[in-house]
Amino acid sequence: MFEATQSNVMQNDNDRNAVSSHGLWSVDRWGRLLAGSAIVLTTALGILHHPAWLIGTLLASTNLIITSVINRCPLHDLLIRFGAKEREDLYLPGGAVRPTVRSHSSNFPPKG
Repeated sequence: MFEATQSNVMQNDNDRNAVSSHGLWSVDRWGRLLAGSAIVLTTALGILHHPAWLIGTLLASTNLIITSVINRCPLHDLLIRFGAKEREDLYLPGGAVRPTVRSHSSNFPPKG
């Protein structure tokens, strides 16, 4: 019985690793990637090119603060329109991948 349980746990871990290696990303992950990239890019440009680029860093950081306080993000809404999925639509409460998602290697951008 222990071996069957251990096998099931290993199968769930393998499913999780397989999906994450395929790039199954929720809208939250896409948003963090875009916000972080904007901050790194504008900071680098502000240091290497012209200090005025640091205004972009200020704007991106301020946007993160405001959207966390009001719990509304235009980028989130835009990504949903483009086909990104909420984390709850991709994963079960225990962290396992939902059966309907398991067959797809990527959920964004939508294939058309």
